[in-house]
Amino acid sequence: MTNILWQMEYGAEKKAKKLAYKELKQIARREGKPPPPNPYPSAIKEIQAEEKKYVRDRFHNPKVLEIVNKMKEDRQMFLQDRAAASGGSGEGQ
Repeated sequence: MTNILWQMEYGAEKKAKKLAYKELKQIARREGKPPPPNPYPSAIKEIQAEEKKYVRDRFHNPKVLEIVNKMKEDRQMFLQDRAAASGGSGEGQ
């Protein structure tokens, strides 16, 4: 029972914060100012913003691309070796 009550209180608090921020944005628009930054941003979006540069590096950094190409070559050689090994042992049956 206390869990439900806590969730209701948390939900009401969160809703009040969102409403307050919405009103701040409207006031800023009326005054012709840029809206204030969101004081209650999503935690997921914050994490994604921090990781964004690393994701971009994955596709554009030459060192990372070199490592990726090396890993692809190693995997391809591994698969070829495995195919050759299984193909050679299965012929006698």
